[in-house]
Amino acid sequence: MKRIIFLCLALALYATARPSLQVDRERIESGKTFGLQLIFPLNELPENRSDLSIETANGFTFAGIDSTDQVIRPSMEDMFNSFFGSGNRGGYKARVYTFKLKAPKKTGRISVGQIFLTIDGQKRNLTGDIPLSVQRAYTDDALAVTLTPSKKSVYEGEQFNVTLGFHTYEHFEGGLQATDMNTGDDFIVHRSDLSTMKFEPVEGNRREMQASAKFAWLASTKSGNLQIPPFKFKYTKRGEPKVVEENKQMGGMTFSSRSVKQESVETETQTPTLNITVKPLPTEGKPANFSGMVGSYSFSADFDRTNLKVGEAMTLTINIRGDGLPGSITDPKLPDFAEFRSVPPENEINKKIVGNKVVTTKNIRVFLYPKKKGEFTIPEISYSWFNPSKKAYETAKAGPWNVVVEKGEAAPEAIFQAPVAQGPAAVQKQEIESLGSDIRFIHKVSDSAGYTAPYKSILYWVIFAAAIPFYLIVTFAVRSRRKHNSDAALVRKGKADKMLKARFADAREALKKGDAKALYAALENGLINYLSDKTNLEFKGMTRPQMKEELAKLGINEETITAIDNWLEKCAFARFAPVNPTKEEQEQMLKDVEKLCGGLK
Repeated sequence: MKRIIFLCLALALYATARPSLQVDRERIESGKTFGLQLIFPLNELPENRSDLSIETANGFTFAGIDSTDQVIRPSMEDMFNSFFGSGNRGGYKARVYTFKLKAPKKTGRISVGQIFLTIDGQKRNLTGDIPLSVQRAYTDDALAVTLTPSKKSVYEGEQFNVTLGFHTYEHFEGGLQATDMNTGDDFIVHRSDLSTMKFEPVEGNRREMQASAKFAWLASTKSGNLQIPPFKFKYTKRGEPKVVEENKQMGGMTFSSRSVKQESVETETQTPTLNITVKPLPTEGKPANFSGMVGSYSFSADFDRTNLKVGEAMTLTINIRGDGLPGSITDPKLPDFAEFRSVPPENEINKKIVGNKVVTTKNIRVFLYPKKKGEFTIPEISYSWFNPSKKAYETAKAGPWNVVVEKGEAAPEAIFQAPVAQGPAAVQKQEIESLGSDIRFIHKVSDSAGYTAPYKSILYWVIFAAAIPFYLIVTFAVRSRRKHNSDAALVRKGKADKMLKARFADAREALKKGDAKALYAALENGLINYLSDKTNLEFKGMTRPQMKEELAKLGINEETITAIDNWLEKCAFARFAPVNPTKEEQEQMLKDVEKLCGGLK
């Protein structure tokens, strides 16, 4: 009875067989060759057929075609479906056409193209579009990293940004670590925090993930064909499947087995070298007082008062704002304040991301004290920059100012003055007699044989002589103190160690909270600010070569300069890498930077 049922099922499958498609492997890998098989039942083949061809699309490459006659065996599921009228394959003779194709590098669900058969001289479409899932080859990288600039051609000093992108494929297993994210020595850089970067599934292929974020804003320090070196990363991926054959001895008999294994592999990848063309600034129309800034800038300057008295101060406030060099703005050329006494100006620089650019703001306050009364004219102050969007130089001006100085307040009257008579104009004789008798403390001093004038004493002259050097010492100390307080560089240097302790306290607090980004930011800023405080040079905003050059001019040995450069690179790298170092590594970094700063004292 069973044989009769199976025979009926086979006959049903043979009768309902139709052309079908399949691939000769379970996984189609990008860039690899595979076979697309067209299974054509022999009883369905037209006798008057001629050419069978495939028109490929989307990067698939046709390499050849083979054909063989085979008997297609039915599976139990095919028989069951066929018995109930839904199956059409199995248990029949067919001609199998194998199209040898090479998959494109692109992954995802992609249409291969269409297969055509010419019958009676007419070309007929057999399949319509044939969609296939193409996956990344196990031999290929499981991680693709890109670094994309907002501009590939800029002017010298013009700001641009680079976007860092990640694309993970299905055989990516994790362990992502950055090993080198150095942008080179030809750019001033403001890096962003990548901790907010999020990976999202790729549309059309949820087994792949992607993420991107602006990594840094840069401005070149010279013109020419410059390069940003490759960013390097290491990670873990699933390796290529390997067939493992094993032979086991059991009871004097040998048993062979085969299995497919895939092991995790640690590998590396990197971004391509980024080429940036930097054009020199035009010489035509260049103002004599050009500031060196390139971008879109605004400038303003004004005094808080123009009418004052001798002894009073007036404040000149200058505000410059622009999107050129991140964190750096040059000072305008100030007029000659010969009629005024001035103290070192106060500078304040801030930078923040506004839209797609880093905008830097600089506030300058200059305090002026008039030396004498009169009317003075302070000439105008101008500031020039190059605007790359307009390809032209621009200049903003403020002033001139007319200043009126009046005489200060009258000097205080002398403390000791002749007494002024008060009360009645005259006193009666009897009142004088009464007063004379009443003033009991007025009496005649009796002569004393042992009395000696003070100036005749040796002790008097010893004390007098000692007072002279004491006076000179006190005067020198007071003048030195005043000179020290008026010298901003000395004041800054004196507070350097105190400020360093405060910055290291912030670093320890960040370490305690487990905030690695804040820790490395405190270490990097602490080291740079300590060097600036000690030398009265603004190292923030300098490139590495400029910093090393300035340190060498100060007489710091090459070994120490190299150590400073290496630690700044480590701090910057640890801040902006997409992964966090271990707590032990963070603690060691803190100790090493403290030791380095201790050696600089």
